[in-house]
Amino acid sequence: MRNRLLPLALLLVPGCATLPAAAPTAHQVVAPAGAAGVTVVDIVDAPGLGAEAVPEAPAWPIADAAPADATITVGDRVTVTVFEVGYALFGAARDDAAPAAAGRTLPRMEVGEGGSIDLPYIGAIEALGRTPDAVAAEIERRLRGLSQNAQASVTVDRGPARSVIVSGDVKTPGRQPLTSAGERLLDVIAVAGGPTARGADTAVRVTRAGQSAEIRLDRLHVGDVANVRLAPGDHVELLRSVRSVTVLGAARTVSEVPFDSDALSLAEALARAGGPLDNQADATGVFVFRYEPALVDGVRKELPVIYRLNLLDPRSYFAAQRFRMHEKDVLLIANARSAQFGKLVQLLNTLVTPALTVELLTR
Repeated sequence: MRNRLLPLALLLVPGCATLPAAAPTAHQVVAPAGAAGVTVVDIVDAPGLGAEAVPEAPAWPIADAAPADATITVGDRVTVTVFEVGYALFGAARDDAAPAAAGRTLPRMEVGEGGSIDLPYIGAIEALGRTPDAVAAEIERRLRGLSQNAQASVTVDRGPARSVIVSGDVKTPGRQPLTSAGERLLDVIAVAGGPTARGADTAVRVTRAGQSAEIRLDRLHVGDVANVRLAPGDHVELLRSVRSVTVLGAARTVSEVPFDSDALSLAEALARAGGPLDNQADATGVFVFRYEPALVDGVRKELPVIYRLNLLDPRSYFAAQRFRMHEKDVLLIANARSAQFGKLVQLLNTLVTPALTVELLTR
């Protein structure tokens, strides 16, 4: 048996580079990249990379809406309460009882296209475009002579015309009324229960009169220009938008690493992937693959660029803190060349005895 396996084992020794591997070696990355004209940049030797700043959000095009007024509009629901003393139209009065103020709330009425509401004994009263106080004063004026010292109170529940729509990846989507408090973008998101995903994975889109603007929720703060006062008819939509980098190769965890904020450094990405594998990774071969914008003959294009980090160089740990990852970057930790040799030894041990393996490798 040994004599039959020996020729096969001898054939496997020169084929070490062709054994299965989860990632290339550093040489297998750099050499083909150079032949293909792909730029390989050493992160430590490129100090300009450390000065890279977080990209600023574009100017917010949607301005604050005008402060809300108290006027009644179509679709509002009006509630009228009438307080009367003595002889009354809306309440039962007893002849033997002392005069006392009694209030009667009338059924709630919705303001239609005609703009008026109908009350018993006095008929239609114009409500559209008037304040609740003005409508109450009109009711009191019309009741003079019909009721003794009538006082009116008018409250309004805002209808669809004074509301915004909140939709998308939000816990409680639906229509929200706007009040005279002047609700802002963060206010309606909070009332809707917030996003169903992390703020870092959520974008907020506001649409007003055909114009839309978008901002990431984790960049939206109280006092920001984007935290606008909303106007009736605005549409607020929360969108799932996960930003991540892909980690491949000889990492402890091959995974998709999400952004927790706008800034994710190379050091943080490596740490979240568990770092390089001790028995497999090449510490000199940590690569970031990215398309970078560039002008080529006056035409804006995206060119492939490979950034390299050597973890055996102490300076690389400072550089990794300042090197910012971009969305859709690919982070590759190369295999060490010795890892292939170890695989060959394991394969030979499955075919022949360890002693014969040593004999074959020392020939």
